[in-house]
Amino acid sequence: MVEKPFRENGVYSALFTPFTDKGELDLLKLKQLVRFEMNQGVEGFYCCGSSGEGLLLDQSERVAIVETVASEIGGTVPLIVHTGSLGTKEAIALSQHAQKCGAAAVSLIPPIYYHYSQKEVAGYYEDVVNAIDLGVIVYNIPQFTGISFSKDNTLLANEKIVGIKHTSMNLYELERISQAFPEKTIFNGFDEIWLYSMAAGATATIGTTVNICPKVFGLIREAFLKGDMAEAQAIQHDLNAFIESLVRTGIFPSAKYCMTLQGIDVGPCRKPFDLLSGVEKGHVEQALAKMHKYL
Repeated sequence: MVEKPFRENGVYSALFTPFTDKGELDLLKLKQLVRFEMNQGVEGFYCCGSSGEGLLLDQSERVAIVETVASEIGGTVPLIVHTGSLGTKEAIALSQHAQKCGAAAVSLIPPIYYHYSQKEVAGYYEDVVNAIDLGVIVYNIPQFTGISFSKDNTLLANEKIVGIKHTSMNLYELERISQAFPEKTIFNGFDEIWLYSMAAGATATIGTTVNICPKVFGLIREAFLKGDMAEAQAIQHDLNAFIESLVRTGIFPSAKYCMTLQGIDVGPCRKPFDLLSGVEKGHVEQALAKMHKYL
């Protein structure tokens, strides 16, 4: 049985990847970002995922990011590394590197593009599981991958699969997984449903807007655990209004611009993401101003 050194009730930042204006990796800004977020109370980091534009990075860049983040946090908070890739060979190499860097766990999207069979998808995860001595977290994000994990997926019975990152609005599915596999950690992946995911069985969250306002997530959790649903819902409503505003102008470019507005210039998203217009930046600035009390 693989131990779970990550925080099973933690608020994890789905860490942004800073780029220069020319689209090059900016490791100095990455260090600043990590330090800033730790000072803001982030309880763990998840790097090279969707918010980190992981699939727009080459293997050497992903390696450099993990080494930089691991060095900067120095083991003070857990690091989960997304190592999902189009092919098994690269996924294994990235996972082995994450283990060498002291990651608490790795997480992988399923293999995409080709329509793999369930057996082939399971084989991809099992090959990674067998190549490392770390726990593996399945990344369930069906709207991006076209593959959905349910309690009936036999892969989840593997004891080295220690959790699932459930980035889906299907809370019934989340509840069924949490009941079928109570020993697994269920990470919520949609910031908009953090409160409701806890009611369905999630105990931790990994989110884009955690980069910007981690205190909000802690306050929602605190109110939920106290049984003060009115307070928890009020805070979740504020968060959702903020997220709704960012989605209108593109969640990833807008969220990164929010971080720049907070003093850490993480640059734009990498192409083919487009730059925000002046009008769009104005909308983001207005949205962030409404969250001032949580910053």
